[in-house]
Amino acid sequence: MRRVLIATVASAVAVLAGCAAPQQPEVTFYTDGQSAATTPRVRFDLAEGRAIRDEGALVQLKTRQGAPVQISVPAELSDGAWTVSFSYLDATGNRVDGGSKAFFPKDEQHAFTLTLPPGSRRLLLVSVQQIVFLNGIEPVVSAYWDMETVER
Repeated sequence: MRRVLIATVASAVAVLAGCAAPQQPEVTFYTDGQSAATTPRVRFDLAEGRAIRDEGALVQLKTRQGAPVQISVPAELSDGAWTVSFSYLDATGNRVDGGSKAFFPKDEQHAFTLTLPPGSRRLLLVSVQQIVFLNGIEPVVSAYWDMETVER
């Protein structure tokens, strides 16, 4: 009887593990001596045309003015196209939005370091964006990994 119970529990665990949602890739942000890894804050199910949001995936890191942000992406992202966008306050306090070039598999780029222009007041948000190509030609962002900064 005990063997049957153990076999039944083991089978149930295997079935449940097989039904679990696939693990989402994590992006790691490093700044000012701290790091945080996170899953996508927003993913788009392109087949169903809907957004899947996880506000708990937004990471916040304290940073000093002028501190760079290093970003490390897993192979699930670097094996496809990705880019980094960001927002910051310039020397006059105006919000500026910017972005990196797009990285493609041939670039073999697994990391990016964001350094703001001299005199910038504060980094606000950094976002890694996964890019897919609809019909092989139209670029669409399919997921966002986001980091927000908090001043020290």
